[in-house]
Amino acid sequence: MSCDLMFGDRDGGFSLAECLVVVALLGILAGLVIPSSSAVQRRLALDSGLRRLRVGLDRGRMAAERDRQPCALHLSANGWQPPPAGDLPSCRGGLTLLAETGAGALQVRSNLPDAVRFSSNGLVLDDGLVVLSQHSQAQALCLVIGLPLGISRSGVYRGDPAASLSSALCLPTDA
Repeated sequence: MSCDLMFGDRDGGFSLAECLVVVALLGILAGLVIPSSSAVQRRLALDSGLRRLRVGLDRGRMAAERDRQPCALHLSANGWQPPPAGDLPSCRGGLTLLAETGAGALQVRSNLPDAVRFSSNGLVLDDGLVVLSQHSQAQALCLVIGLPLGISRSGVYRGDPAASLSSALCLPTDA
């Protein structure tokens, strides 16, 4: 079957060779789009993880204020979890996973203490830096947690996530 039959008579139609060239070009263009869409998905997973970090921290603050009692959360590789055994209870509603089920694995590095504590009026009693990265993503995102209100800034981490962490290297995304 030739393209001549599909596009009209021989004088106004396309030859089989022309049709094959067009199909090959479309295949090449489609192949270029697929890797970039997976890069977008990886970037969205990082953005989502950063949002979930923020949400968990805010939920911890609100839980302490709502219950009028101090509480704590622990940041693990999976997200905000109950604190290790200690004097403070876990913040109700603060437990938050960093990634949805089936999402790509995020690497978490931080210099936070084992338990991030919240006062009974919702103030954050511990500070530090959290850096989120992925093996396949060049860019790492960061969250600086400052006293007493929690998040002081988030953005792109301009240092090596595997090296010693510095909040000075967490620059806002518009910078």
